[in-house]
Amino acid sequence: MTTLLPSHLKTHIASQLKESITESSNTAYYVFAGKHTAYANGSIPTPVDSYQTTLYDAYNNMVFGKRVSNSDVSLLIPRVEWSANVIYNSYDSSEVVVNTNFYVAVQGTAQHDVFKVIDNNDQTPSLVAPNVAETSPSDEFYQTSDGYVWKYMYSVANTVWDKFVTDDYMPVGSNTQVEGNAVSGAIDRIKIVERGSNYNAVLDGQFTADQIQIGGNPLFYVIDSSASPNNDFYTDSNIYITSGSGAGQFKKITDYIGAYRRIVVNNAFTTALSNTSTYEIRPSVDIDGDGTGAAARCLIETGSSNSVSAVEILSRGSGYSYATLTVRANTGGISNAAVLVPVIAPPGGHGSNAALELGATAVGISVKFANNESNNIPTTNDYRTIGVLRDPLFANVHLTLTNISGVFTVGDTVTQVNSNAMGTITSFEGSSLYLTNVRGEIVQGQTVYQSNGVANVATANVSLYEINNVVKNFDTFDQRFKYSVNYISGTFQADEAVYQNNIFLANGVYHSNDATFFTMTNVKGVINAEEEVVGVTSSARANVTGRVEPDLVKYSGDVIFLEYIDPVTRSNTQSEQIKIVLKF
Repeated sequence: MTTLLPSHLKTHIASQLKESITESSNTAYYVFAGKHTAYANGSIPTPVDSYQTTLYDAYNNMVFGKRVSNSDVSLLIPRVEWSANVIYNSYDSSEVVVNTNFYVAVQGTAQHDVFKVIDNNDQTPSLVAPNVAETSPSDEFYQTSDGYVWKYMYSVANTVWDKFVTDDYMPVGSNTQVEGNAVSGAIDRIKIVERGSNYNAVLDGQFTADQIQIGGNPLFYVIDSSASPNNDFYTDSNIYITSGSGAGQFKKITDYIGAYRRIVVNNAFTTALSNTSTYEIRPSVDIDGDGTGAAARCLIETGSSNSVSAVEILSRGSGYSYATLTVRANTGGISNAAVLVPVIAPPGGHGSNAALELGATAVGISVKFANNESNNIPTTNDYRTIGVLRDPLFANVHLTLTNISGVFTVGDTVTQVNSNAMGTITSFEGSSLYLTNVRGEIVQGQTVYQSNGVANVATANVSLYEINNVVKNFDTFDQRFKYSVNYISGTFQADEAVYQNNIFLANGVYHSNDATFFTMTNVKGVINAEEEVVGVTSSARANVTGRVEPDLVKYSGDVIFLEYIDPVTRSNTQSEQIKIVLKF
């Protein structure tokens, strides 16, 4: 038994994750930093997919985090930037092209422009970069002088590009005009499997005035005197007007009278021909499938074999999911027929869904730890892990209420009407409502309510909220344990173990201190107020006078990504751009 998980599924999963981050719901994602202590063996270990690693250790080592905003996430595709003398792959509906170089990004003045390769000129190197100024979203395709045929897909502003680009990945964008002009099921290219031979019905010429519409019949024309004298020699071939009046039109020849060099076409030209009209007669291509409107002609490499050198699309048509192609030309001597295979546009057409078409199977998250984030994250010490945390719960949220109706009950759940944020009541007194297990983002100025399942038993308006006695929003968290202390002796050293009474009963790791708090991570047991803490290495001592728990409920939410990195040292003048790639 063999199975296949197509790239479309991976793109769907990636898109769902992106949607989960950007949609208006209670789902919240945070990028966090942690582990300020050195690795055990001095080298970066490999994370283990276990609860110990992804939950307990991740939380115990966690220092701070910042919420991922809508602008912090993008679908990603492998990075391919145009370079001269590279053979790029052509899009092919019947072959694997995802994760190959069948598209390019070209740097412009203010943006990067992305093009899909429709035709690589028979596997030749690309010599001319596609230029967005030379095409438009309404163009079917765009050909450069090196014979490459491109489809403009979208542009990404340089600011967005710089935010998400990595050595291996680049962001996906969209263009609504391109999407609106896409044609589903068009035949965009025809591959030559076998070139065939003896396609001799080839003629170039220019009409004279008396060769057009013989006897006033718009279907009758006389062609050049050098044409074959054999009846039906050009029957089933294609006549294409190359220049002059009616240029770009094409018809199928349904009959040829050799003695008079007269052709009969299948229907009248829309634009009348004149003595300025030049033409080419070449084998036509019958296209039989479930779509409509596609047409093509063969170009012939004249010589000893007269084989098919290329197939020119005259009309792309639409609605095809399959097609059988047959070269038509009554040459009277084909020794082996050409074999052609259509390349059909993806469902919706080229440019209708850039992420799906280009194989976006990764999600990029790019978050900046901007200095101290308004004094909400530390700028001291360092960190060695970064990760993504989904739907953590906030632990100590204080709401100041107005317009109170009813009595809020400890242990029950309150919900905010518009934001759908919710939390569990731990205390209610006067205008103060204290919550834990807060999910979502409480919004100032909106109503919270407690319901018994039938009716609201208590409602109020939120005039102010605090997290651990700090007026701040839910965009950041500080996961350190904070203690107010009176220093007795010595100076605590960064990353040293600290204990109280008995190291086996209550201990942690010193992170840093400021004018207000002595902070630790990896706290085990309970560090009590009015008792001393001692540094194992420094022997420094301090008396604890109070404590503030971390912002998040310990072990809440899911760590969906974890990476061990070289230490990043923070400072009060520094910001870090964290780029995370989630690959499926």
